[in-house]
Amino acid sequence: MHLSPFLKIFSLSEKKETRLLFSTKTCALTLLNAETLAAVQAGTASPEKMDVLTRLGMLVADPVKEQQEMRDYLPTVNRLNPNLRVSVILGMACNFACIYCYEGSLKGATAMSDATADQLAAHLLARFAADKKKRLILDFYGGEPLLYVRRIRSLASQLKPAIEALGGTFEFTLVTNGSLFTPAVVKELVTLGLVSAKITIDGPADNHDRFRPFKDGQGSWAVIVANLTACRGLCAITLSGNYTLENHATFPALLDTLAEAGFATTDFGSVQFFPVMQVNDRFANPEFSGGCCSNDEPWVHATSLMLREAIMQRGYNFPKLQPATCMVDINDAFTVDHDGTIYKCVTLIGHPEFACGDIWKGMAQGWQEKYCVDHWHGEEQCLECEYLPLCFGGCRAMAFQREGSMTGVDCQKKLLDATLEKMLEQDLKYRYATN
Repeated sequence: MHLSPFLKIFSLSEKKETRLLFSTKTCALTLLNAETLAAVQAGTASPEKMDVLTRLGMLVADPVKEQQEMRDYLPTVNRLNPNLRVSVILGMACNFACIYCYEGSLKGATAMSDATADQLAAHLLARFAADKKKRLILDFYGGEPLLYVRRIRSLASQLKPAIEALGGTFEFTLVTNGSLFTPAVVKELVTLGLVSAKITIDGPADNHDRFRPFKDGQGSWAVIVANLTACRGLCAITLSGNYTLENHATFPALLDTLAEAGFATTDFGSVQFFPVMQVNDRFANPEFSGGCCSNDEPWVHATSLMLREAIMQRGYNFPKLQPATCMVDINDAFTVDHDGTIYKCVTLIGHPEFACGDIWKGMAQGWQEKYCVDHWHGEEQCLECEYLPLCFGGCRAMAFQREGSMTGVDCQKKLLDATLEKMLEQDLKYRYATN
């Protein structure tokens, strides 16, 4: 047996003789003393230890074969995937005027018509049945999706009984600004299949209200927090937030403020903050310049670790590391715009050059070339990279925004080199409580 090519080994700073092993393929984590690791490498460790490490994906019979299997990983995921997952843009109206919104000038009164909604339901049911799926998951976006609560109610009322009649499960999520997330709305939607909502708060009130005001300029922070308070326990809530170089240091204070307001760490399914991405899209606000255009910027490395630590230190759940499959690479994942156009990425709506079909005719020929599917297969730096399972060529949308093309990979190696060891140490300390 040999060490996997997708294995990272670190020396712990406070335990000189302990080695931290992490599989980027299985995301398994374990600790071994240096002597035991040496025995494993020499093939003289006990069969029991060798068997455990093999089951964790850290030892393999053939490293070259392991790399080849990783190249076939996504086809395997597609073959075994039991879910049909669709992001649905109900309309482009929004009651916020976020200064960094990538949709920007796309916002407006355009919305999904009754005829398009009926065809969407028919398309989803037909595809679900034909592909023999087990679960249909809709992720409702906008604009602000809760401005279209009647449309959500109508679609869910159609799809839930129809999917259940096919022996499947129907559920949906919301990506909402939280201003309309009231108990009456949430309670009704839960009966129709709502399982979780992602709500964004950009730090303390003064910062949030500057970055995410209502369209009339009024602050939205107090309204959102009041709604979160009223809706605690009604459905799972993911707390998100978007920071810049200038304001990231204020975000831990948001968590303290929520605790002072009576929130428990269990009131949120997870908490995660992200850097505002500086996009060059023609729809974006040309006056905003406070984000970053790459995860390779050193301040992003340091800041992401600081905020991850602040979240976990306070007892909140931070999402675990896992293989980074993109919806572009998943056959049964796509986005439907309000007019019925199909895209493979929610951030590319409004770009007709990236349309890849519609809900009347289905997927069009050649969409794979548009989205540069498997583009990393031609990159030696990817094929030989131990981080391949955590990256798969990175984010096509960010490559497009940064370079105007998806043909090149959005390499995450510098980011992971700078942050992975520290993230694993944070996991040991806070997630697994090791001393």
